[in-house]
Amino acid sequence: MATDEALVQSVANGGPPIFRIYAWSPPAVSFGYAQHIDREIDLQKCRDQNIHIVRRATGGRAVLHWNELTYSVICHKDDPTVGGSIQDAYRKISLALMTGVKHLGANVSFESHRHKQPSPRGKELTAPCFTSTAQHEVTLNNRKLIGSAQQRIGQTLLQHGSLLLGPEHKQIVTLFPNGKEKLRDRFTQELNTHTISLSEALNHPIDFTTTAQALRKGWAESFPHITLTDTDLSPEESAKTNLLMTEKYATDAWNFKR
Repeated sequence: MATDEALVQSVANGGPPIFRIYAWSPPAVSFGYAQHIDREIDLQKCRDQNIHIVRRATGGRAVLHWNELTYSVICHKDDPTVGGSIQDAYRKISLALMTGVKHLGANVSFESHRHKQPSPRGKELTAPCFTSTAQHEVTLNNRKLIGSAQQRIGQTLLQHGSLLLGPEHKQIVTLFPNGKEKLRDRFTQELNTHTISLSEALNHPIDFTTTAQALRKGWAESFPHITLTDTDLSPEESAKTNLLMTEKYATDAWNFKR
C-alpha cells in the first residue's frame, strides 16, 4: 500500500502511467478507507494465523489476500488510455484484465448493471468485498472473479483489484469477531454462491507468474498504441515507500482511525 501511494506521487509529479502486479506475503486483510477495522475482524485471530492487516487508500470492503493476484493502475485522471470518469476507467481497466484472463482459458465477462453495495460505514459487520459484484467488475460463470476499488487522489487515479487464484479468500469469515456466528454463516454462503477462483473454474491449480504474464499480454493487446516497460522503483520511490510504511501504513493511527 505504501508503494502504491509513492507511485501515485510519482505520477502526480509527471511520471508515466503505471500498471502494477503483486502478491502478499504473508497473507493479509486489506480494508477499505471508510471501514472500522477493529469492528470487522478479531485481531488476535489474525495474529494467531500470521495474517497481517492494513487500511487501503481506496474504498470498498475487506479482502483477504491469500492465493490471489493484486493489481494497481495509477495514472492521471484524464489519461487517454484508462482515464475518464470513474465508470469509464473501471470499464477500460476491466476489459484489459478480461483480455488477459482469456489467455488462460477462462471465458470471463463483466457486470454491466449497477447494484447497491453495502456501506462500509454501517453499524453492523460489513460484508466482505467478494459477497457482491459492482458494475464493470469481472465475472466468470456469473460469479465474481476480480474485485476492484478506485480512488481519485488530487488529479491522479488509483485503482486496486484482487484476482482470485484459489478459494482461500473465503477464510476471511474465520477471522470475524466472536458472537457473529449468524453473519459468519450468511457470508460463508454468499462467498460460496457469488465468487469463483481461476483454479476452481479451470479445474487445475493456476500460479501467480502464469497469471501475471497473461495479464501483461492482455494489457498490451488492449492498448496497442502504448509501450509497456518493466521497471523497478527509483531510489526516490523506494525512499518514499519506506517513509510511508513507517509513518502511515504500519501505524495504528492510520489503520484504526475513525
